[in-house]
This record gives sequence, structure tokens and C-alpha cells, in this order.
Amino acid sequence: MMGALRILLAGLILSLSAVAGAARTPGGDFTLHTIKGEPVSLSSLQGKVVLLYFGFTFCPEMCPTELLQFKQLLASLPADKSRRVQPVFISVDPKRDTPEVLGPYVSHFSERILALTGSESELRAVADQYGVQFRYVPTGSTYTVDHTASIYVIDAHGTLVRILPYGTPAGELMRQVSSLLP
Repeated sequence: MMGALRILLAGLILSLSAVAGAARTPGGDFTLHTIKGEPVSLSSLQGKVVLLYFGFTFCPEMCPTELLQFKQLLASLPADKSRRVQPVFISVDPKRDTPEVLGPYVSHFSERILALTGSESELRAVADQYGVQFRYVPTGSTYTVDHTASIYVIDAHGTLVRILPYGTPAGELMRQVSSLLP
């Protein structure tokens, strides 16, 4: 319980820091890479509602919870609307989240979730664009990653329209996404 509370508080602090430090409107186009090394830009996903989440595969609670929300949302939407939603998981732990780790992790939740990553400097540039914070925290012989744990909702035109905090109920996520689907 204390570990989960520490993670939740760290995420909240990082989220508040990102909001307080944001000098401009968050969002915008970026290009990262799939687990196959193929470049993908946000602009290539125009026409779809994009659900952007920054996390890492060794995340004990928040990342799996939000990816499960993505899976449930896709399953709950009618097929014609589900096809117009693209969940994206951006790994902020390129050292451990290799393609061999990241691919199976994300596909465990849904084959429809697009996993993206890049070098640490590329990831920091995209994170900065969205007001996302992440930092590596030593834990004995390894480390964890404290990170902003929000879902960034991007409309079909590529504009960031909502930032939903960790713990947003599934019904509210469904309502927000549905309002953007014709």
C-alpha cells in the first residue's frame, strides 16, 4: 500500500510540476519509432482520436491500469467507432523497454495499442512538448521511473483537447472519447 501511495503521490507531484512549468500550450506533432524501428508521427494518425500515455513496462500499477482502460474502451465501442481510436503507449524507459520487452507487454493488453519509443533525448523532447515529466529513481540495484500518469486525448485533427488524470473512471474516458467521434 505504501509503495502504491508513493507512486501515486510522485505522479501527482510530477503532473503538477508539468502544469506549473508549462510556458506554452502542450501538444503538437512528433515522430518516434515502433518496436520494428519504423518512424510514426502524430500527424500520420490524423483522422483518429489518439489516446497518448507515457509510461514504462516495469511500472507496477499505473501503466497497466491505464492500458487496461484502453483495452476496455476499444472493446466497449461499436466497431465503426473503435476503428477511429488509436491508443499510443510511449515508453520513457528505452534502456529496459527494448522491442523484445515492449512488444509483448503492450500486446498483452491489446494488439491495437501502438507502442512507441526513441532515444532518451527524443523522448524528453516529446515529453516536454506535452508537459510530461519523468525521472529515473534508483531502487537498490535497479531503478524505477517516476512519471506523469495522465492520458492525453488528441482529436482527429491532431489537437490535444483534454488531459485526463490517472484514475479517471472508465465511463468518463468513454464519454470524453465518444464526444470526439462523429
